[in-house]
Amino acid sequence: MSGLTGGGIGPVEPGEGTEGPRDEHDAGTGPRTPAPGPLARRTDRLRALAARHRRPLVALAAAGVVAASAARYHATRPQQAAPLPPAAPSQTLALNYGEPRPPTAGRPDFAFTVRVRNTGGPPVTVERIGQPSRALSVTVRPHLPVTVGPGEVVELLLTIEAKDCVHVARNSGLPFLEVTLSNEMQKEDHSYIPGDRYARDLSVALTRACPEDRDTSPSPRS
Repeated sequence: MSGLTGGGIGPVEPGEGTEGPRDEHDAGTGPRTPAPGPLARRTDRLRALAARHRRPLVALAAAGVVAASAARYHATRPQQAAPLPPAAPSQTLALNYGEPRPPTAGRPDFAFTVRVRNTGGPPVTVERIGQPSRALSVTVRPHLPVTVGPGEVVELLLTIEAKDCVHVARNSGLPFLEVTLSNEMQKEDHSYIPGDRYARDLSVALTRACPEDRDTSPSPRS
């Protein structure tokens, strides 16, 4: 060859505006991703900030729902009624006339039974049984006081004796029995009406015990 001396042909330098071959660090399977710009970076920071605050806000909202539900439950649930005051002894103790007993020979008295029943509530103590007339006396067997438990029935034997026939009413005008009762809360004086049968039997017994002439009367007993 004419005009050429020396070694071989060297590498061809790329011209201006041309792209040279990629080195092995730039090798890849797809196009390179461009670096995020300022707007994208600001958007990412806002998203991260919102994510950090979203969880506390959700928890706060859930707590508010629970509090509102609890308040609504307490406002709408049925209110418990206030406890009733304890019943008076006479409200739970029933006294019923039983049967008359045969009269005692030579004694102007009237004996009969009564049934005392506690219909419920605390135990009730029968402390005294009497009647309004001073011309009559009342004895009770067994001796008082007697306590009657809830649901319990106690039978008592009462004897009414004429002490002053002049002042005894021999009709059904003395139907009452005056009873003193007590329970764990209070004490009470109460009048029981044992019924028409009791008033009739008492009138018959007093007519038999006392003479028709009211000017006479049995000698007072000691």
